[in-house]
Amino acid sequence: MRVLHLITRMDGGGSAVNTLLCATHQAEAGYQVCLAYGPDVSSDMSEDERTRVMQNLDHFRAAGGKTYVLDALHRQPGLSDWRACRQIAGLIGQRGFDLVHTHTSKAGALGRWVAFGRVKAVVHTPHGHIFHGYFGSLKTRLFAGIERWLARRTHALVALTGAERDDHLRLRIGELSQWHVIPSGVDVAAIAAQSASWRQQHGEDEPEWTAVSVGRLVEVKGMDRLIRAWKRVVAIEPEARLAIVGDGPERVRLGELCHEHGVERQVHFAGWQNPVPFLVNSRCFVLLSRNEGMGRVVVEAMAVGLPCVVSGVCGLGELVDPSVGRIVDAEDSDMVADAVMSRWPESVQVAARKRAECYSLEVMTEKLSELYEEVMHGA
Repeated sequence: MRVLHLITRMDGGGSAVNTLLCATHQAEAGYQVCLAYGPDVSSDMSEDERTRVMQNLDHFRAAGGKTYVLDALHRQPGLSDWRACRQIAGLIGQRGFDLVHTHTSKAGALGRWVAFGRVKAVVHTPHGHIFHGYFGSLKTRLFAGIERWLARRTHALVALTGAERDDHLRLRIGELSQWHVIPSGVDVAAIAAQSASWRQQHGEDEPEWTAVSVGRLVEVKGMDRLIRAWKRVVAIEPEARLAIVGDGPERVRLGELCHEHGVERQVHFAGWQNPVPFLVNSRCFVLLSRNEGMGRVVVEAMAVGLPCVVSGVCGLGELVDPSVGRIVDAEDSDMVADAVMSRWPESVQVAARKRAECYSLEVMTEKLSELYEEVMHGA
């Protein structure tokens, strides 16, 4: 099967990581896979993030995949969109794909508009949605209307969680029969192996970090909420330490917020690094996003055996149940602090690892293969 994956940008974010992992495993399985994306300069990547992305792209190419950079495909709407559509159409005409799988809103809009009728099947994964926490009400209604129209040009829609699917259906985007819930696959086995290796080298001493959070430093990830709550955590335990792994445009503002709340010494900004050593060396994981399609990093934390404290938005509220952590009101700093300082039972480790297996890379690739076969036979 000849498959084109199309995404707006290839960076270290969850949607890009998921797309690249999916494409790589499909190439390894014998699919003829192409991956097309916009220029990475639009992502404002740090050098560490860029290096890691380039390594993963090299792995994809080594597996037989082909990559294309569409220089007109940018995240923000503009006059370049018409040229991006021509580039997508040219690529489809040149390679003769059987199926186009679009990812995220912008690539999903242009890709579906161009691909429908040119290939046998079109599949779209929103990777969450932009209906909460991104835009004002007028723009949100406009985007919802566009998504309703685009759903009619899509053979199958993929939600990362049931909550994400239900959010779209409430806005009358797509029909229930079009939606398929397929989690964003995480290489759980590799993470478990890394964590076991780290523990073997470093032992089982008291964790260095009270909590760890991982994510791109942008407003929607809610790192500002965590810093505000950390002031309450420090009031309970003055030496409590928080590690934030990731980088992004909010880095300076978040540093200023730490100074404002007097927690500069207790909060460490690690930049883009492998999060596993931080997760293994922590008491718990925290993610207080304002919007989240699924939250791959929560699965990574569970694969290490960490309890997770999360906001109850969309996919996060579906990932975490009382056996593996707590769902909190992220605006309530006292509630967040209380959850972070919980005395977790030993059973959490086993329950978290078991739950992570439900969101493994193997589960995702198997379900996607079944979906591709279904839509191709129905086309």
